[in-house]
Amino acid sequence: MVIEDITGIICQLRETAFPAIENLIKKYGADNPSKLFSADYKPFFIGNIKIKNPVISAPMAGISDNTYRIFARYFGSSLLYSEMITSYGLFYGHEKSIKMTYATEFERPFTLQLFGSKPEIIASAAQMLEEKSEIIDINMGCPVPKVVKTGSGGALLRDEDLIRQIIKKVKQTIKKPLTVKLRLGWDFNSINIEKTALIAESEGADAIAVHARTVRQGYSGNAEYSHLRDLKKKLKIPVIISGDIDNPFKAYKLLNDTNCEGIMIGRAARGNPWIFAAILIGIILLDRNLFDENGADLEKKFKKDIDYFLNNDIKVKILILYLKSLIHFMEEEKAVKEFRKILAWAFRGIRNINDIKKDFFEINNFKEAEKIMDSLIGM
Repeated sequence: MVIEDITGIICQLRETAFPAIENLIKKYGADNPSKLFSADYKPFFIGNIKIKNPVISAPMAGISDNTYRIFARYFGSSLLYSEMITSYGLFYGHEKSIKMTYATEFERPFTLQLFGSKPEIIASAAQMLEEKSEIIDINMGCPVPKVVKTGSGGALLRDEDLIRQIIKKVKQTIKKPLTVKLRLGWDFNSINIEKTALIAESEGADAIAVHARTVRQGYSGNAEYSHLRDLKKKLKIPVIISGDIDNPFKAYKLLNDTNCEGIMIGRAARGNPWIFAAILIGIILLDRNLFDENGADLEKKFKKDIDYFLNNDIKVKILILYLKSLIHFMEEEKAVKEFRKILAWAFRGIRNINDIKKDFFEINNFKEAEKIMDSLIGM
């Protein structure tokens, strides 16, 4: 099949989604909804790179590909990350690793996230990639066993001296801003986020992102933000909070309670790229006191309004464009297989979906996917 270029897909996305976004904003009495959504809101800088608003998409393995990033950017994410890339693969010229570094003009500002445990290799990989991104990030928090067992990712939180060596070496090697992704610590008996954050700052990191869990927790349990409330007082560099942030009310409260510059949206965005718009609009409306009600009822009402304006039919049209974008970047068969999980995430919890859901995992080409999507209209 012939797929339009990515510019055409984005134009269709604008025609499909933006009227709904504007109508949502208008309902709450905001003047000039187009400007409210696209203008800078509490911008900050990572090194010399301007970040237009606090809403940032998290790097996620197997998810944060070009299409995910383009849609996240369109819906308001101010900073995009690559999937986590092995510094060893880049250093030794592995094609798969190199391919993961590609980003389009629609994915800026763009951060390339590396992982590894050897300062010299990470620094060399960072230098190789410097011209491909605006920012280089080092993952020091990934809890995945196959990463941890190599001494990379979250394993580094058990070796503060090695953290220092890695950041120092990379900072000496590159000219682009450098950031570090951390967790609270290895486990609850070794919470060391204050130490690792101060090490990162002292060795020249331009910002940190902190997932508010320990490495041993993985993604279980709840994010524990209490450890971050005093962290910003001790750091001059920007701090971005990650973990369980899935609505504007939580995001707004965290930003105000911690004085951190940004919040990072991860798993809540799987199959749900419009969440960035919902969170950005929500925190701006809260900041400007444009909501009439207060409390838990307001949260339910705003969610209902999002579902009304960005209704199921619009989501179907957005997801068809998502699949077209996937096919633009990869072979149709592979794109459709990737799309199966996107559909499952996008329509989980939808009434009467179970009869159709089994068909999500049987689609093999665009026409079959389009037929399934047509059956979802009006549900």
